Amino acid sequence: MEPFLKELARKVNAEPQVEQLTFIFPNRRAALYFRKHLAELINKPVFAPQLITIEDFISSFSLYHIPDKLELVHRLHANYNEVVGTHKENFDQFYFWGEMLLRDFNEIDKYLVNAEQLFRDLRNQKELDSSFDYLTVEQKKILLDFWNEFEEHLTDNKQQFLTTWSKLFTLYTTYRQQLQAAHLAYEGLVHREVAENIASLSANKYDPSSLRFVGFNALTKAEEKIIAHYVNKGSQMIWDGDEYYVNDQAQEAGEFFREYQRHEVLKQTFNQEFPANFRNHKSIRVLGAAQPIGQAKLLGQILQEELDKGLEPEDTLIVLPDEKLLMPVLFGLPKHIDKLNVTMGYALSNTSFFNLVELLVELQINKRKDHYNHRQVLSLLGHPYMVAADAGLANSRRKEIQRGNWVHIPQSYLASVSDLHRIVFGNMDNGLIPYLQEVIHEVGSLKSILDLDREYAFQFIKLLNRIQDIIGVHAADVTDRNEFSKSLRSFLRLLRQLARAEKIPFSGEPLKGLQIMGVLETRNLDYKNVFVLSLNEGSFPAFGGKGSYVPFNIRRAYTLPTTEHQDAMYAYLFYRMLQRAENVFLFYNTETDQLGQGEKSRYLQQLIFESGLKMETHVLHNPLNPFVVDPIVIKKTEEVQQAIMRLNEGHTHSRSKGISPSALATYLDCRLQFYFKNVMHIREPKEVEAELGARELGNFLHKVMEKFYKNLAQRKRNKLVEPGDFADAEQTIDKLLDEVFATTFKLEPGKKVEYEGQSVVIQHLVRNFATRILEFDKAMAPFTMEAIEQDGLLHRVKIDHAPGYAVLGGQIDRIDRKDNLLRIVDYKTGKDDLGFQGVASLFDRNKKRSKAVFQTLLYGLLYQTNFPLKADERMITGILNREVLFGSADFGLKINKEMVYDVMPLLEEFRMHLTELLEEIFNPEIAFDQTPDSNTCKLCPYKGICYRG
Repeated sequence: MEPFLKELARKVNAEPQVEQLTFIFPNRRAALYFRKHLAELINKPVFAPQLITIEDFISSFSLYHIPDKLELVHRLHANYNEVVGTHKENFDQFYFWGEMLLRDFNEIDKYLVNAEQLFRDLRNQKELDSSFDYLTVEQKKILLDFWNEFEEHLTDNKQQFLTTWSKLFTLYTTYRQQLQAAHLAYEGLVHREVAENIASLSANKYDPSSLRFVGFNALTKAEEKIIAHYVNKGSQMIWDGDEYYVNDQAQEAGEFFREYQRHEVLKQTFNQEFPANFRNHKSIRVLGAAQPIGQAKLLGQILQEELDKGLEPEDTLIVLPDEKLLMPVLFGLPKHIDKLNVTMGYALSNTSFFNLVELLVELQINKRKDHYNHRQVLSLLGHPYMVAADAGLANSRRKEIQRGNWVHIPQSYLASVSDLHRIVFGNMDNGLIPYLQEVIHEVGSLKSILDLDREYAFQFIKLLNRIQDIIGVHAADVTDRNEFSKSLRSFLRLLRQLARAEKIPFSGEPLKGLQIMGVLETRNLDYKNVFVLSLNEGSFPAFGGKGSYVPFNIRRAYTLPTTEHQDAMYAYLFYRMLQRAENVFLFYNTETDQLGQGEKSRYLQQLIFESGLKMETHVLHNPLNPFVVDPIVIKKTEEVQQAIMRLNEGHTHSRSKGISPSALATYLDCRLQFYFKNVMHIREPKEVEAELGARELGNFLHKVMEKFYKNLAQRKRNKLVEPGDFADAEQTIDKLLDEVFATTFKLEPGKKVEYEGQSVVIQHLVRNFATRILEFDKAMAPFTMEAIEQDGLLHRVKIDHAPGYAVLGGQIDRIDRKDNLLRIVDYKTGKDDLGFQGVASLFDRNKKRSKAVFQTLLYGLLYQTNFPLKADERMITGILNREVLFGSADFGLKINKEMVYDVMPLLEEFRMHLTELLEEIFNPEIAFDQTPDSNTCKLCPYKGICYRG
């Protein structure tokens, strides 16, 4: 079927003196295709007719320059602050609704609305909701969406908004005057000036008989007036429609054509019947797939199938109503498509560069003196561009930060020989934008990145230059930290808004290869093969409209565009892109959300139920079979047995050799967890914990106590602890706590430690615990501190299975002796229970076991094996926890609530049960299986493997 523009070119070619004609199109692409078709028909050298867009045509009557939106909104912001006066806004806060005001001003002028009267009606409307009784539920929902959008972005309440309304006409008038004084204008202002003065402006400008207005549909009132003026003087209007939707009053796609057929001037241009191309034979396939990615993958498969059947890429169009589908579609295209043209903008905010720049600004916002926050540092070290610069460095730094749980990372640590890493984590001496530009330039110079990434870099540099030119960024000049952060946050808010609106123009062969376009770009163009994606409500058409100061009822009263206007326009574009196509593939998302977004597009539903055209429907199903999780059982193969034997060597990340008490406790909880953790050493995902919790509290306490007693032993050169050793205990604790904190978080040596946030709480708790322990110790002194953080104690247990023995080991927090009593002490900051029913209960999987009792008894066994007690000596094992230090509990174990004053009689029975447990672990016939108690799985790091918990 012949394309509309080729059909027009054929008719034009038959006319005499074609070179004297001027054709006005809705966009440049239509003009480009018309030129191509006309050139193919002309077989001799001739002058080409003039081809321009409607925007260029109207602008040719005006001397005003139209700057970009950023400059227009910036000028409007200055004007707003002058007019409003009492409530001045920062530019970043103003931008969202300044952009909205500019959009309203544009529409008011393009639709030639009496601005003074409209704004007066707004001022007089005291209560918005009360005047909307005649609206439908759907229309009220649109208003509600309108209010919600403002409430999300504005800092003040509706009352302030209502107050602002009263000054809108003054703002509108003064803004236009100031722009015109500078020989500037926004698009609507130019359109209005030209439309209202077209009679005088058009004299000797264009020969009306030479003008051809081609392929227009939804005209603004200004465009309508300008075109009508020329039509009245002999210009021609060439419509691009189809009788299917023009002649059917129920079809919204033909609404504008029917309106112009009633127009006193434009009606004379409808001197021919509309063609009936839409009802011609077509192959239509309606294809449902889950989620946008599913559509992109299905598109790639079908495109490959059609290419194999002889589909020509030059005759093929892919339409993407949702720009976010661009990258999935590009990556899903058949590999051998070598010529491709993308005619749609891709938001800068969707790129990896935007994510990088966001992180860079947040890095500076959260910087404290010469330390960076771990969140931004880890995110940056994991960013693709940082990895591309030096993958080894980025990965090693990430691992070290996570392993050390560094919340604040010194800038000196991040200094690097890699240029990109050095710049990113360097000082921002020359200001924010030069800092960002330097990083982007460095990324753009990396050899490993794609050309597409270089295009992103170029567009970002342009945007940053424009921001610098228009508003400047003075964050580097601010010395106060709070003001500095506030300035950067303002910049980031503005950048996010600008990046969402900034579109990356892709370049390619506009007349060759496969074409990918947005919906608006398809105007006047026809292709044999058309693929349309995202045919769902909320995508095509999009839900609602952009925010506006002008409520729905007033927009309708003044014939400003409403959602109905938008729906009619997109209905036309939908049917228009199909009317001359032969092979049509329509994709939609089969999954809907709770609000109904994701239902098949109304246009698709109309096509299916009203058109009478035959079509195939296919839905790509992801069958949901009942998910049955089989129990995981790991048999002890020869390879597994070899790994079990290595248990005797201990874990590479542990200071102690042998099997630890915590490993045995894990085995009693769940054999499979023991296998994952202790046999195969599958490590849990390591993340930095900024919120210091119980583990950090325990670690800090252990280190402080270790330092206290090791320093004391070095100073005294003996193990004796006396009452006088605690004279300056509190000051010593504070000093040691600072040392531990500085070492843990890699603070610069010699600098004063500053506690903030959660660390203040941890400091207070550790000081209290440590001080209380030393008070107990002072009361017990004199005593001998046999060992502190004792490791290296091993116990070899003979077993019947290979390798014939098992080695037990562990690290004991503290061993002290007073007279004939030896104490095995474990520091705990939690509420561990030291009561138990007997030794056998500590090995019973089906009962709640005291892991603290199990651990301390095993420590007792380790000590007794290496340093046997004399007959007159006793041993007590226990923990120093909250209940002992600050409550009424006594130190030691309890069997059936009775204190155990000597654990020596329990150790033989403990050894017997321990041997049985080790026999089971090394027994090749007993597999590693899952615990039957699902409660055990709730906090297990491996529950994702088992699908439990």
